[in-house]
Amino acid sequence: MSRFAMAMVVAIALTGVALIGCAPAEKSPDLLELEGKLQSEEAQRIREVPNAVRFHQEARQYRRAAEEARQDRRDERSQEYAVLGLIRYRTALAVAQQFEEAETLQAANAKIEALNPELREVNQARNELAREVRELDEAIRAAVRERDEARRRQEAAALQERFEARQGASGDVSSEVLREINEGIREAVRLRDAGFDVKADEYPESRSVFQRATDQLQAARNLLDSEPGAAESVRRQVAFAVQLFQEALDTATPVHEETVERMRPENRIATLRQQARNNFGAPFSEEEPNGVRIILARLFVPGEADFRRNTETQLRVLKDLAEEYEEFSIQIHGFTQRRGGATANLTTSQLRAHSVRDLLVEAGVSPSRIETAGMGQDQIRYPDNADNNDRVEVIMRHTSP
Repeated sequence: MSRFAMAMVVAIALTGVALIGCAPAEKSPDLLELEGKLQSEEAQRIREVPNAVRFHQEARQYRRAAEEARQDRRDERSQEYAVLGLIRYRTALAVAQQFEEAETLQAANAKIEALNPELREVNQARNELAREVRELDEAIRAAVRERDEARRRQEAAALQERFEARQGASGDVSSEVLREINEGIREAVRLRDAGFDVKADEYPESRSVFQRATDQLQAARNLLDSEPGAAESVRRQVAFAVQLFQEALDTATPVHEETVERMRPENRIATLRQQARNNFGAPFSEEEPNGVRIILARLFVPGEADFRRNTETQLRVLKDLAEEYEEFSIQIHGFTQRRGGATANLTTSQLRAHSVRDLLVEAGVSPSRIETAGMGQDQIRYPDNADNNDRVEVIMRHTSP
């Protein structure tokens, strides 16, 4: 081999070694990650989202700059561009997610707007029916009271006729004794009716004495019917019946007056408000026109209509108040926090109101007193404590005009 040939071989070998020593470095993990993300299906979706397009384009530009810097063997600059590209890509992804969530919320709100008229119509129809049932129930009670009162007076008149007829048949009894017996029975009947007016037959303080008086009067009448000659004994029994009726009347009258005063609408409303504050706390009890609003916060498992554990005391107190203040109507509004979809939360809030209604009905509260509504997620009462918004608010109002 000539010297020239040998020189050429050596030159070619040296050139290859030089080229191998100057080859670009391998792609960095950040650049590989960026390229992978830009080639994913997720990237294709981001490209279609307004406001995210710019960040996506910048991520692609940084990828190209990173690759060019790598080819130019500027490895630190390539790494810097790759990191900036990843930051732009993640920003594009976050913007796209926000946009999609906003679209989802708008769609849900549109569904709610379409659904709400139907829900309102159903609730209004049901609540109107509940009011009609309540009015009918009150009318029936009034009619029963009038019927019972008429029956008592009719029985008294019939007994009086029987007594007067017996008087005519009792020739061996002095007219003076019969007159006293007749006046005594009239007085006993008057006191008995006065006792009914003040509910002497109902209050524990007077009930037993009133019943004894009633039995005594009936025994005197029975004796007069069966033994007309026992007029003296009848007179003593009638006098004792008058004494007992008077005692029952005197005992029941102040109790009844106190009860009537306590049952005045303004006094009942004030007492209910105070009891609500005492049992639930002032922050969870608010005054309403003719009533009170009770806030049962943190009552439900998030996202569900099931009661949380350890809520039994709250619910028991609510049941007791509903039973004690039976002349108050009850509105139950269900709420949720802003977790999950708006449409699902609207349904959940309605189910929560139903759960409380069912609890009260099971305890004996008349369904005709209760109205329910689901308010959804928009009326946040506790912005700093999301779980407290899983709640119902119970509004009790006196039904008098």
